[in-house]
Amino acid sequence: MKKIVMMAVMAVAALSANAQVWIGGEVGFNTTTNTIKVNGASTDKTTNNFILVPEVGYNLNEKWAVAMKLGFIHADDNSDVRGLISDVLPFEIGSIATNAFAINPYVRYTFVKAGNFSFFADGGIGYANIHVNGMSDYFKNINQLKVGINPGVTYAISPKVSLVAHLGDLSYQSTWSKAKNYDVKVSQNKFNIGLWNSISFGAYYNF
Repeated sequence: MKKIVMMAVMAVAALSANAQVWIGGEVGFNTTTNTIKVNGASTDKTTNNFILVPEVGYNLNEKWAVAMKLGFIHADDNSDVRGLISDVLPFEIGSIATNAFAINPYVRYTFVKAGNFSFFADGGIGYANIHVNGMSDYFKNINQLKVGINPGVTYAISPKVSLVAHLGDLSYQSTWSKAKNYDVKVSQNKFNIGLWNSISFGAYYNF
């Protein structure tokens, strides 16, 4: 019995030593510009969203890792939501606020390591349930599904602490909602590709 216990303890210790688990999070900044042209005159509407998302990950080996982000997102003025439902809302839309619960499992592939720098690409599926303040009497919460790839880089300050940045976005996004009291469904499908329109920074602690 003692041998079995000792073997179990040694197995757990070995697993912990090689687990390569990290926890961390990111402070994100996202900007979207919508341009409307009427009779040759154009108007730009820029929306800025700020995101704080914690995450936990597990390194399978030197190249591959799996991770999960789970967070809360707030936007003070979301023109994407406004453009999605403004045509069917029975009232004028002013400045609106949105709150979203999001979950995003993903797989990370690290393709280059140079000194303390590691360059990677994350591929995953994200789901968000979005509540728009002031519109709950008319529409149900908005659902959003996103599939995409995000390139990034990490810099190891020490064996335990790393800085991380995501630069760019290549994704397909689908958003939909239904009215509560009448037969109306609104939806939006969007393909994103860009290097500087989506930038986020964060830090990891490696166990």
